[in-house]
Amino acid sequence: MTYLEVRYRYAGPLTAAQLMRLGELPGHYGVLRVHLDEAESTARILFDASRLKESEVVHWVRRAGIPLTEKVAVSPPAA
Repeated sequence: MTYLEVRYRYAGPLTAAQLMRLGELPGHYGVLRVHLDEAESTARILFDASRLKESEVVHWVRRAGIPLTEKVAVSPPAA
């Protein structure tokens, strides 16, 4: 497995129904984890890149009702 993490902005706030659908994504389609940062309105998505392309991951997250808007660069960890 090859894990990749991407970060996208989303239009929020999210409803309870959207959060519930988002909680169902991990374990399906190769999406491993979705972490929301409500203060920055970003979603960090960890996925199995040996099974999915980033465009497919974005599709599944949007299909769950999460309005992803733009990709955000992931900063390398501080030393």
